[in-house]
Amino acid sequence: MAKIRSKENASRLPSAGQARFAFSILFLVNVLNYADRYVLPAILPRIADPKLGLGLTSFEQGLLGSSFLVVYGIATLPLGVWADRGVRKNIVSFCVAIWSVATVMAGFTRNFIQIFSVRAVLGIGEAGYAPASLSLLGDFFSKAKRGRILSYWSAGTLIGAAVGFTFGGLIADAFGWRYAFFFVGVPGLISAFLAWRMSEPRRGAYENEEESTGEIPAEVVHGGIGKDFWGTVQKLRSIPTYWILVGALVFSFFTIGGTSFWLPSYLVDAFGLKVGQAGVISGAVLVSSGLIGTVGGGWLADFAQRRRQEGRLFVATLGFLIGAPLVLIALFIHVLPLFIAVFTFAAISLNFCTGPLNAVIQDVIAPEMRATAVGLSLLLAHLLGDAAAPSVIGAIANNLSLGTALILTAPTFLFLAGLVCLLGLRTVARDMQNMQKHLQKKLP
Repeated sequence: MAKIRSKENASRLPSAGQARFAFSILFLVNVLNYADRYVLPAILPRIADPKLGLGLTSFEQGLLGSSFLVVYGIATLPLGVWADRGVRKNIVSFCVAIWSVATVMAGFTRNFIQIFSVRAVLGIGEAGYAPASLSLLGDFFSKAKRGRILSYWSAGTLIGAAVGFTFGGLIADAFGWRYAFFFVGVPGLISAFLAWRMSEPRRGAYENEEESTGEIPAEVVHGGIGKDFWGTVQKLRSIPTYWILVGALVFSFFTIGGTSFWLPSYLVDAFGLKVGQAGVISGAVLVSSGLIGTVGGGWLADFAQRRRQEGRLFVATLGFLIGAPLVLIALFIHVLPLFIAVFTFAAISLNFCTGPLNAVIQDVIAPEMRATAVGLSLLLAHLLGDAAAPSVIGAIANNLSLGTALILTAPTFLFLAGLVCLLGLRTVARDMQNMQKHLQKKLP
């Protein structure tokens, strides 16, 4: 009987070919997702130009970035619930089609209201694909391959950012800014069709394997708003470190979102670069610093954690407090190679926080509340952080200058993130111990 069940389960698993095809499409979709996001800041100087573009003010330019991120943040949770109930390959296909059409339509816009609207729609499309994609990958691949597969899939974010920044600016210089939207939008329509052609694996295809090993499904790791949301929030109120971490994430996301959005425009304004040159430099700086800072910060955090309970949080704190003066120094430098060098080191320091802060949330939150805790922290960090940053910086730049706006915001918010983390160093060990006591009580 056991052999018969084993054969039945094996026959219901996706084939290797189906899994490879699905991963290839989902990886391409992830690349295009971030290319669509970052093509806008790469070509923003051209769009804002009164002669070549739409004649936008700095505040209006900032609103274009905020419109996408606000809608993206709000739509992620309900679309994640849809991914738990609907046919996931169709959800991915639909969402990719929505954001690709919105991107192509951006190339036909004639005024601020039109381009603002299509960038907002872009947020709806991009919010739905990630939960569905993660759920699909969890059912296409076994536990032995899942970690590696998700790492490869996540690498698409860096590739996509590089594509958006680099080719967006170069195409805008060569053919005009409208063609940059077509460049990233049309492949998305093809990807939407290919995603629809994927097979839909059975939910929990490797469920028996997961249960026997204690492996956590991929979609749970991603984080979301779980059951009894308000009850969980009440419990989170008694964990001060969690709310300290949320504050640090808000301040750090503000800096990351603001500088990523405005860096190409700043390079054009401050150094007289062409849009293509600014896009290439921005892509190289942000992608390389993100990779080095994230990997290096994670390694340093684990190294420090083995020696002290507050080790991970200390590394994040150090990154913020080192990055703040480096960003300030970089923004006062008017020699391009030196600016790039100092700004890159500042960005590396900032990216030290990415892994450690999320790891500390895991350290102080009981397993049954982690999905909700992570989902809530990311929602607040996006809405109050990187969604607000482009508009706030643009509003300041309207009355002063873009360089002054960045000087007033980026170092300040980094410093505030560091100060908040310093407060957390006093509470993190106690909250970690309380979480361990909670787990001990639940043991039989």
